Formats: sequence, structure tokens, C-alpha cells
Amino acid sequence: MIDRQRIATYGISTTAAATIALALWLKPWAGGSLTDAPKPPPVAGHRIDVVFAVDTTGSMGGLLDGAKRTVWSIASHIKDIDPQADLHVGLVAYRDLGDEYVTKDFALTSDLDSVFAELSSYYAGGGGDTPEDVDAALYDAVHKMQWRDGAKKMIFLVGDAPPASRGEVPRYEETARVAANHQITINTVRCGMDSETQTTWQQIASIAHGEFSSIAEDGGVQQIATPYDDKLAELARKVDETTIVYGDERVHRAYEGKMAVAAAAPAPAKADRAAYIAKGGAPADDLVGAVASGSANIDAIDQAKLPETMRGETKAQIAQQIAEKAKARAEAQKEITELTKQRAEFLKTHGTAGKDGFDTAVKSTLEKELK
Repeated sequence: MIDRQRIATYGISTTAAATIALALWLKPWAGGSLTDAPKPPPVAGHRIDVVFAVDTTGSMGGLLDGAKRTVWSIASHIKDIDPQADLHVGLVAYRDLGDEYVTKDFALTSDLDSVFAELSSYYAGGGGDTPEDVDAALYDAVHKMQWRDGAKKMIFLVGDAPPASRGEVPRYEETARVAANHQITINTVRCGMDSETQTTWQQIASIAHGEFSSIAEDGGVQQIATPYDDKLAELARKVDETTIVYGDERVHRAYEGKMAVAAAAPAPAKADRAAYIAKGGAPADDLVGAVASGSANIDAIDQAKLPETMRGETKAQIAQQIAEKAKARAEAQKEITELTKQRAEFLKTHGTAGKDGFDTAVKSTLEKELK
């Protein structure tokens, strides 16, 4: 057992890094879920749509690393605030004209594994001059995301530099007003101490009825290792093994790519992922959950869309496998739930690190706006 807190600094092995690089290069999930794949079990609860618009220029390396490690913790925290949350998350990475890209959008989705994989592909680069294309980032977040009717809609704008208004899209003030008119709250998180960024960020948050936060330039994220992380990571892997991926070849490759990225995450991030799954974060493209929810029917299964090892099996054999995996999943999730409670108590006692970090700022804002 661990009897003192340990601030965790994580690296990735050469082999794991190569696996991630290959998975991200293929990026099989980039086009979103396929229509022939089963949908996650429906959530009889409250729709919550959250988009993170994040500066990915050269000065943002620390923040990006912290965001990658804590996205599952933030998602799990939303479930703590509202156990009936039907969560969709989207991303907008932004830089400036002349960089590798100005904006790079990732659509709102309930598939948090794909969100994590996309976020893991972000790296700090470009920039050079102080202003960045905040106008384009906000425009994409407000206008290009498929916001759901009846959802609580929130944007977190995260960056360390003021807008460079170049006229290719409306200025940030106008987009913030549009957001407010459509009940989209814009929360702003300033990294560092730039006064012009603070002024602009406060203005955007004020117009769009959001919260302004200020954190360290490097994001201030410091995860604490706990005695429960490795076991929770193992249980999450067991839950993954209960998934029966259903879809065409692209869906199967997508799942493999996402799992490769998740497998290379540090243990505390895996533990956060396990907690989110146990709180109802359904796997995407999963036949077990789809049959349980009634959104898929064994009688209508297309053999060609099953994993290769199951093709040619009778309906009775398929039904038996689904039942066995559902039972194994329920057992693992029950154990995850208990260990997650123990881990939360440990962090309550030892979790003083990173109290002014990115994840803490986001969670604090979520608590105010969702409660």
C-alpha cells in the first residue's frame, strides 16, 4: 500500500509511443461513427454537450499534456455531478494563419475513447507571434458543432494569447453574442499571466454568461498516483474484453486504434477511464450493450459485421457469448465501483496537488453550471 502521496510524472515507452503513432496516423475514427454500427445504450437523462477549444501553439505543451491525462477525470466528474448525464464531448484545436492548421475540429460524440485518442494526437507547435486565431476557434465551436436540442451547452476556451482578428470570420465578441442567444455558455481558461488575454477572456465569458479562470502557463496539472490505479486499469481492460465490436472493417480498425491509445495512457488516467465506464459511459460500436438496450436484435445480425472469430456461429452461440460477456462486464463494473469509492477517499485525503490546475478549474466551473 502507498502511505504517502506521490506526484506522478509520466512518460511513454518507446514501444507504446510507436503504437500510438501508428494508431493516430491511421486515425480510423476520424470520420465519426458509421451508421451501420450499433449505437451506445440510450441514457434516460440530461443531455450535456461540452466542447473544448484549445490553443495548440508552441507554448501550450504543458497544458496539452495535462488535458490528455485528465479528460477522463473531467468526464467522470460530470457523472458525479449528474449521474443521469448523457455526455457528448467535442474538440477544436486552434493555432494561427501560416501554421500547420488554423483550426481542427472533432465533432461532438458520446465515444469518449475517440475523444481521448484525438486529444492524444495534439502537440504544441507553430505560433511565434503573440495573437492566435481565437476568432476562428470560437466560430467553429459555436457554428460547426452539432449541438443537440435540449442539451446544456458549454464551451471551454483555453489559451494563453489574445485574439488575432483577421476578418475571415466574425470577431470573438459577435460569436460570443450568438452563443449567448443560442444558450451556449462560453467559459474561458487563461493559461499564464498575459493581461490582454485576461481582458479578452473576461469579456468573452461575460457576454456568453460563462466563468473566467486563470491557471499556470503549464496547465498546473499534477496527477496523484494511488494504490488503486493499477487494479482499476486491469478491470477497465476486462471491461474492454467484454466488447463485441459490430460493424464494417473501418469500425473494427477504429476500435483497435482507440484501444491502442488507451492502453498507453498512464495508470491514473486508466483509473479515471474505468470510473467513467462504471458510471455508465457506454462503449461505442458494442453489440453487448446494444442488445441489452434493445437497439440491436440478434435475429437481424449481419455475420460479416461480427469479429472474425464469431463469423459462422449460430444465433444461439452468439446469444450465449453476449450473455457471458454481459455477466463478466457487470461483475467487473461492480468491482470498479467499489474501488473507485476507495480511490476517491484516498484522493480526498492526499489530493492537494494541482489544486489550481486545468482540471480543477474546469471541474469547479462544471459544478457551478450543472448544479
